[in-house]
Amino acid sequence: MTKQTADGLITYSKSYHPNEGILILKGKSKRQQVVIEGLVIPPFSTHGPYYSGFPTYDLPFDLSYVGTAHSHPGGSNNPSLEDLNNYYGVVSIIICYPYEYETIGAFDRNGKPLHLEIIDA
Repeated sequence: MTKQTADGLITYSKSYHPNEGILILKGKSKRQQVVIEGLVIPPFSTHGPYYSGFPTYDLPFDLSYVGTAHSHPGGSNNPSLEDLNNYYGVVSIIICYPYEYETIGAFDRNGKPLHLEIIDA
């Protein structure tokens, strides 16, 4: 994930606190590596203290969408069952309060943690 993208995720999450915020991740996926280079605010998204979401059928077709990112206002960035059941793309990023680089986690479709590196680009 680029540092600029991580900074955007942190800022967006802080602005929605104490509610969850949700974003679409843009980037490239090759073999076993995903590079996240941007964020998109999904149209018609909903936010609350324990949920966030958007209707996927309202998204324009875009092959650069690689997953979603959302915030957890509580102290855990582990994916919930609801998160796993609404998985979109190849990676899910979850950031938890207090919304810092260290509280960003990446997960696969099964909730298994993935290595996340924040790079200068």
